[in-house]
Amino acid sequence: MTNKKTGLKYSKILRSNWVVTLSATLIGVFAAMYLNEWVASRKLVAQKSIATENILAEFNSNNGFLKEALEKHEELLEIVKFLGQHTNKDDNLIASVEALNEFRVKYPDILEVYDSTYVKQGVYQYNGEINLNLSFPHFELTTITWNTLKSSGIISTFSFECLLHLETLNNITNEVSQKNKELLNYLTGVKDSGEGNQHLISHLKLLIEYEESLSNYYEVSEESLENCS
Repeated sequence: MTNKKTGLKYSKILRSNWVVTLSATLIGVFAAMYLNEWVASRKLVAQKSIATENILAEFNSNNGFLKEALEKHEELLEIVKFLGQHTNKDDNLIASVEALNEFRVKYPDILEVYDSTYVKQGVYQYNGEINLNLSFPHFELTTITWNTLKSSGIISTFSFECLLHLETLNNITNEVSQKNKELLNYLTGVKDSGEGNQHLISHLKLLIEYEESLSNYYEVSEESLENCS
């Protein structure tokens, strides 16, 4: 009798409006939670798309400045090499007429010669001024979008490979900026350029390698970030 009455009570409970109301409430709660998660997920996807576009826009802008800087640094390296090869320990410029004319044709605005003194057949010591363009577009490089992304929840939507690419690129960008500041120290005499400008030449070679590497990273960024998930 007890079991039958208990079963009757259970069946009444199962048929009660309370159970129906509770079930409907739970379904509503779970549905709302799912909907909120879905909306949040969709919002993150949209924000990720915008963030990626902003990152690529900044990369394209940086790469434009970088290519301009790279061209100038390659020219500067050739100029410094020439001056190092044709400058004696007293900082006098001594070169053959042929070598000097060839240099001035290639870089017409660098040397302003006032007069010359005969040294030997076809070779002269030149007096004048050296004019180097010290405008450096590489100081325009920015990492604003990456730094902003790292402090937001959007970063969780990027794959490990994409984050590794972005972090590597950011590190190289910082390294390039630092080496450009060191270059300015060499050119302004804050750092010793070494005998025959050897320290400066070595620094320029290393800087050019970093800039070429950074430019290559910028070039492949669109493809690298295309399938970030």
